[in-house]
Amino acid sequence: MDFNLSNEQQMIVDTAKRYVREHYGVEARRNASKSSKGFSAEHWNTFGELGWLLLPISEDNGGLGGSMVDVALLAEELGRGLVSEPFVDAAILASNLLAHALPSQARDGLLERMGSGDALVVLAHMEPGGRCEYDTEVTTSAVLEGDTWRISGTKHFVAYGTAADYWLLSAKITDGNDFALFLVPKGSDGVTVATHRLIDGTLVADLRMTDLNLPTSALLIECAESALIESLDRAVVTATAIALGAMEAVMAMTSEYLKTRVQYGRTLASFQALQHRMAEMFVEINQARAMLYSTLAAFERGDGTERSRAVSGAKVIATRAYNFIAGESIQLHGGIGVTEECAVSHYYKSMLVYDKRLGDQDFHLKRARTRAT
Repeated sequence: MDFNLSNEQQMIVDTAKRYVREHYGVEARRNASKSSKGFSAEHWNTFGELGWLLLPISEDNGGLGGSMVDVALLAEELGRGLVSEPFVDAAILASNLLAHALPSQARDGLLERMGSGDALVVLAHMEPGGRCEYDTEVTTSAVLEGDTWRISGTKHFVAYGTAADYWLLSAKITDGNDFALFLVPKGSDGVTVATHRLIDGTLVADLRMTDLNLPTSALLIECAESALIESLDRAVVTATAIALGAMEAVMAMTSEYLKTRVQYGRTLASFQALQHRMAEMFVEINQARAMLYSTLAAFERGDGTERSRAVSGAKVIATRAYNFIAGESIQLHGGIGVTEECAVSHYYKSMLVYDKRLGDQDFHLKRARTRAT
């Protein structure tokens, strides 16, 4: 794996870094997370104009054909700014699932709209009682009656489900273990939506389908399990890159605070005990970065089993690192570290959501060990 950035990759990093520096901050994130969508529609449209939403989409599907390395470089910079936009759920997870569907005018047109930021599509797969998107029993059923699919069931914890224009809905169409994916427009008759916020301000929705009727063209993928796992792996890697960028931002602002905060006539940075704690944070970040690089290399090699094991290993190490760094930063900031005005508190909340979304560290630790045997 070549660690030297190409000119195109350096341009992605520089552009994202400049955009985050000029347009993101604690106040901007607070306002965006409290909006009706849970994120800034203006920023999302700008992401489309900059080509960031097209980056994960293949050239055959009208995108830029970026690699997972390209995506991770962009995601890391977005993580530094703690962006609230649904980059992982829409630009990575949903677009990759759509790419697995058979080419059609409707699918191609939707991918184009997603790439420009004009359409927001998210996955509706997890059900009540399910542990995560990897591990949930699909009980939602779809029955074909003439030229109409009749769907009934419940979906839980649909990230950005209220703001989405379409849901990628999983449902059983046979008695087997596999499931299908359907494209459901928001506002369809037969769907009831309940919304709540996570601790970091992310809006999630619970969907209840009662005799939802869809045309036959709404069926995108008949056997979607393998496509979902591959897409989830890409989403976890992207979320891990975002978490890595967030860790580095937290460490930088903590270091700056220690250099300016004076106690007993000396700056806090001059105390050796606190220097040791900062050194431990540095080690944790670099361990997480090494695991991310290893996972990106596994994607390039194309081995599905190795990829899944590496993805889960990276999630475990990054979660532990992020937890340690965010917690230490609050301790080093003191009481102000838990206030709304302090950026560190927002990164800590982000860490809690990163831990639980797309499989927590206990799930991924077990998955990594299972794949290794």
